[in-house]
Amino acid sequence: MAADFYHAEDEVGVRVDDPSEAAIRTLLNGLDDTENTFVILQADEDGSSWCASVALEDKGGYEVALRDPSCREHVVVTETSTEKIARDLILWIARRDFRGRAGHHTVLRPDVAGLARLAGLNPAAAAPLLPWDQAQEVAGIRLPADYRAFVDLFGPGELRGELGVVTPRPLPGRPVGVGALSRMVNALINDTGAAFSQMREDSPDLCPYPVHPEPGGLLYWAGNDNGDHCFWLTEGNDPDRWPVVVWLRGEFPDGWHHYDMGMARFLLLALSGEDSTLDDLGVAASTAPVWVPSEAIPELRDTAAARTRAHHSRPVTADRRASDAPPWG
Repeated sequence: MAADFYHAEDEVGVRVDDPSEAAIRTLLNGLDDTENTFVILQADEDGSSWCASVALEDKGGYEVALRDPSCREHVVVTETSTEKIARDLILWIARRDFRGRAGHHTVLRPDVAGLARLAGLNPAAAAPLLPWDQAQEVAGIRLPADYRAFVDLFGPGELRGELGVVTPRPLPGRPVGVGALSRMVNALINDTGAAFSQMREDSPDLCPYPVHPEPGGLLYWAGNDNGDHCFWLTEGNDPDRWPVVVWLRGEFPDGWHHYDMGMARFLLLALSGEDSTLDDLGVAASTAPVWVPSEAIPELRDTAAARTRAHHSRPVTADRRASDAPPWG
């Protein structure tokens, strides 16, 4: 039986499908310097060529090799801690391309699992927020699998208290039902969608993409208080292949950036700080928790405001840094 996403196998043939961080660590701790010297991890998908290997070195420690020809990545490092290796492998695998995997899966997607690892959430806690199949039929649109898995585990909230992810919400006093997704999509069309449609109508150069419900149009899924927007470009019939398009308000009128990846991989990229273009989103530099549930956001805002007031109320002293001074004085 094939794995849902990927598998790990050691030299003596012990195979684990879709291994957890703990399962990877167990395989590594079982290596020896005679008959079982390495573990290989690779995708269970035709056409996917990424792989990772961990080999026991003669003088102790482990050689970790990471290879993904799709992005010309080939890294070899030496580590000593199987705990660190297992954690880093989970996060590296999370950023591989798992879009387009058909069918219902029995385990959490690796990209969403990677986000859960960073946020300290238990993947076993994931539960459907709403009956997705029925809700998508009522709404007349299918949404990407990583988004649905993300919403089921994380719920409503903000990444680092900065980037809010749009989620279906219930009517007051009622549970989330079949109609919640339809209400969400319609609200996006009539609010954010209408604003960008008007931008495109006024000047196509300012919005070079069609806007949903136009075929292949932009559909909003996240944003921040600075007015930066994250969209899916709803091209084609497979929502798991929709790329992410970002509009950064601070770069107006040239704020459009295209990322050929799904939502979860994009969030991992934004958190990593590896792409300076995404610094405007604020998530890489923020010291807030990786995920702030919606009910905790007011407290986070109050704490940040209190810190700001305390900072600006400090007396000016000789040892106060020059960078603390306002730019006009």
